[in-house]
Amino acid sequence: MTTTLPSPRHAAATSHTPAQRQTLGRAIRSELIKIRSLRSTWIGMLSVVVAMIGFGAIAAAVSSGSLATPGEDAGPFGGGGPLTTVLTGSTFAVLLVGVLASLAGAREYSSRMISATVAAVPRRWQVVAAKAAALSAVVVPTSVVAVLGSYGAGMGILSANGAPTVALTDDGVLTSLLGMIGYITAIALIGLGAGVLLRSVAGSIGVVVGGVMILPNIAGALLPDSWDTLLRFLPSSAAASFTEVQAAGSSTLGPGGGAAVVTAWVVAALGAATITMRRRDV
Repeated sequence: MTTTLPSPRHAAATSHTPAQRQTLGRAIRSELIKIRSLRSTWIGMLSVVVAMIGFGAIAAAVSSGSLATPGEDAGPFGGGGPLTTVLTGSTFAVLLVGVLASLAGAREYSSRMISATVAAVPRRWQVVAAKAAALSAVVVPTSVVAVLGSYGAGMGILSANGAPTVALTDDGVLTSLLGMIGYITAIALIGLGAGVLLRSVAGSIGVVVGGVMILPNIAGALLPDSWDTLLRFLPSSAAASFTEVQAAGSSTLGPGGGAAVVTAWVVAALGAATITMRRRDV
């Protein structure tokens, strides 16, 4: 019986191969590969763009009278201005992004891939940070295309039919468009945090959809006006101060205060997700 020893050249090459240190940058690249390799990510982001531009175009057509609704006279869509009209699809965009982000946060727990992720990234706070960075890298360009596309298509339809329009240089228009992009991204990060925190796809989707879409409308309709001070701190009501979304109550914060409240919701969701990631077993 003979034993074959490795050649000196091979042994030297093996002994001098440096071990790569795990860093936040490598964790982000890993999460980007995960999120880009999923077909559902591309389908979901395309759905966000199509929904927002499509509903904005339909709303502009109805508002300008080029598309009449059965049994109704064509008029201002929902009673809002031109910018509110063309951004009608933002409600559906926020809903879709919230669902997709919840899936991104909780999917690995249902498949148990989270064990491999944590083994590769021992610093667990980096897992949440990397997931948030990778999700933002996908959601921000998508929301930019969706918001600007909705604005361009909607204003083009309104202008073609002689309806009032607003330009980007008009007071508050660019702020509202940028605010909408920021709000969509914020809802995505809140959904991601809920997914990691609850470790359940259904539970996190329920929390995001219920807290962002359903609860504010119900609370604004049922609660007395004395609750408006509290309701304006909900994510959607806070965002109403710098976007075209509808607030739960009759009063809203200022643009700066609203942005600070939405940012606080994002920090709270991701912070809670990071704490549970570090303290609980996977």
